[in-house]
Parts: sequence; C-alpha cells; structure tokens
Amino acid sequence: MVFIHPNWQAKHNEFSYKLGVIESKTDKQSNCQMKSKKEESTLSKEDISKGTSKGIEKYKNLSFMERYAMYMGVAQILELGLKYLLVDKFEYDIDKTEKWTMGKTYRELEKNKLRPDFLHILKNTVDNRNYIAHEILANKLLFHEILGDKIPDNHYDKESRRLDKFIIELEQLVFLFEWTNSNNGWN
Repeated sequence: MVFIHPNWQAKHNEFSYKLGVIESKTDKQSNCQMKSKKEESTLSKEDISKGTSKGIEKYKNLSFMERYAMYMGVAQILELGLKYLLVDKFEYDIDKTEKWTMGKTYRELEKNKLRPDFLHILKNTVDNRNYIAHEILANKLLFHEILGDKIPDNHYDKESRRLDKFIIELEQLVFLFEWTNSNNGWN
C-alpha cells in the first residue's frame, strides 16, 4: 500500500481528485440523438496509489545516493513541467522562468490561483526538495561521523527514512500533475 500524503488526507477525506464538470455535445450531423450528459473525471485513493506505486518502481534496489540523485532529477523534471504550465496556461515568458527555483515557480502558480488542492501538496514538496537539496547529505554524514563503526549493518537511519517518505510524496505529486495535465483539469 502506498502512503497517501497527510495533507491530502486531511483536506480530502474521500481521497478523490476531481476535475470540472464537462458537458458532452450532441451529434448534430447524425440522426441519432445523444443526450447531453455531465461527466466528472475523478481519481480514487486506489488510482492515486497505483499511479504512485508505478512511479516508485524506478527507485527499487538503488543505494541511498542513487535514490537521492533520482529524487533530485525527478524534482527538476517536475519543476520544468510547472514552468511550462505557467507558459502555456498563464502566458509567461519561458526565458523569464529559466532560472527560477521550484519555490519561486510555486509562488507564481499561487498568484495565478492554480488549483488549491494541488498547490497544497506542491508546497510540501517544495519544502521537502529544499531539505533534500541542502541538508540531508550533511545530516547523514554527521550521523555517520559521530557513530562511526557503531552503526549496525543495514541500519535504516532517519535520513534514509525521510528520503523514502519524500520520494513517495514527490511521485504522488508527479502522478497528480501528469493526470491533471492529460485531463485538462487545471481550472
């Protein structure tokens, strides 16, 4: 079972991720009448879990440093996708966004009132990414320097647990980003 982000759970007890209501059009060229019906695209807890699990597969059997590198790469790809969302949806100049951090990109999406449910999860991922980028390696090194050879073999330390938790949250956000993009659900 995949962890569902705690902020997601707190705000959405039913774990559904909904898109806007879409009216289907009637086919005027054919003689058959189609009723105009309203459809709503949603993701269930199981859909999110399955999509997140698929994203997590690439981290299996990787060392701590390899998982760290993979996390940072995926975060950069997400950051680029978010910048292109600003360009496509809000007509930003791509050259202007080139040197922006994920935090700056988040603030611009927030200014433009992107989906608040998505922004809520993105904010946590921005904080996680900053911790991973600036602190996790130093903390892990310090831990190993202090304890040295007293650390048992295959010890699952706090920083490894934290990285694994953040990987799950990042992959969940990537899945939601891709799903919302492909279903045109940013409104």
